[in-house]
Amino acid sequence: MTAQNFPFDPPTRRMSRRVALGLVARLKRVAGIRVDPKNQQFLTFRLDRRLQALDLDSYEDYLDLLEGPQGDAETARLVEMLVTNTTSFFREPAHFDWLERTGLPALCEAGAGRLYPLTVWSAACSTGPELWSAGMVVDQASRLVPGGLRWGLVGTDISAGVLRRAAAAIFTATEMSGVLEERRRLYFLRSRPGAAVGNGQRVYRVAPELRNRASFVQANLLQDLADVPLADVIFLRNVLIYFAVDDRKACLAHVTARLRPGGYLILGHSDSQQGLPEGMVACGPSVFRKGER
Repeated sequence: MTAQNFPFDPPTRRMSRRVALGLVARLKRVAGIRVDPKNQQFLTFRLDRRLQALDLDSYEDYLDLLEGPQGDAETARLVEMLVTNTTSFFREPAHFDWLERTGLPALCEAGAGRLYPLTVWSAACSTGPELWSAGMVVDQASRLVPGGLRWGLVGTDISAGVLRRAAAAIFTATEMSGVLEERRRLYFLRSRPGAAVGNGQRVYRVAPELRNRASFVQANLLQDLADVPLADVIFLRNVLIYFAVDDRKACLAHVTARLRPGGYLILGHSDSQQGLPEGMVACGPSVFRKGER
């Protein structure tokens, strides 16, 4: 996760260095987000409208709010305003090719999908394209197995707002650019031509057959993840690069604790592998297998 681009409206308030340091420290402690406290312009562009909505006169007042009785709830809003949600369908396609050709066949041979439900978890799912991309790959593999597979999807994110969008599973034509036409026909419902939706674009919604396979849980990867079911495949891509070393280790420890022995952890190509728990063995493009017990 990283900081979002700021909007075009100029901020109306100035932020002191003391407040910037307080905000940055809170973001780091709660969500592992690293923001340079010198980048006060970024912070003011992101937060100015929030102060207007709260009818606060200064960023000092906002920091007081964060440190007061309502601090936890407002901190959650703060995180949502500063976390980016850059994602797209079949991003880093080598991972989905590997999953289809190597990962899924190996898991199925070991009993996943038959002896117990095969579970794919998108750990920082954002608005959902990664999760639904994986779902399409698993469903197409299931169609090739006599009797099909038992399988499901789990999406988690620190932001409740993006989880709602992921669960709604509605995307504009622009957002669908990475989805092949064959998959669009199989897995999406589309709006009628000329319908006034999606800012004038045709929109698509993931078909119910796929949506019904998914569950969503709000989760902070730096905290205990006991509410997340055990998974056979975990996508944890383009998250670790924004964590400090200690937070990276904590995140990996929490996430891999929910990975079944023999399951696969998929990192982003730019993510540091430093801090991987013992027993994780490289077996593909930024893919690691958890050793058997």
